[in-house]
Amino acid sequence: MTTLTVIGNTYPEQINLEPGTVFIGRAIDNDVKFRDKLISAHHAKIVTCFDASYIEDLSSTNGTFINGKRVKMHTLHPGDEIIVGHRRMVVNG
Repeated sequence: MTTLTVIGNTYPEQINLEPGTVFIGRAIDNDVKFRDKLISAHHAKIVTCFDASYIEDLSSTNGTFINGKRVKMHTLHPGDEIIVGHRRMVVNG
């Protein structure tokens, strides 16, 4: 199972990417909530279907970055580094 490790945050460090959608942002209705002014209320989502996961930026103000490149949508692979605002997450296979 693919997991996401949140680096340097008080949120549980491991997030299982099970089939479905995980929403990331500042608002309380997100699955992964960050208190960071550079993160939009509804910043990005990760969709997992079968054994594949992809991340989609939800037209955030400051963008979603994978391995240092700003992306709108990206298929996730083990070792990918996701940055939203000041928060860093790493994909584990």
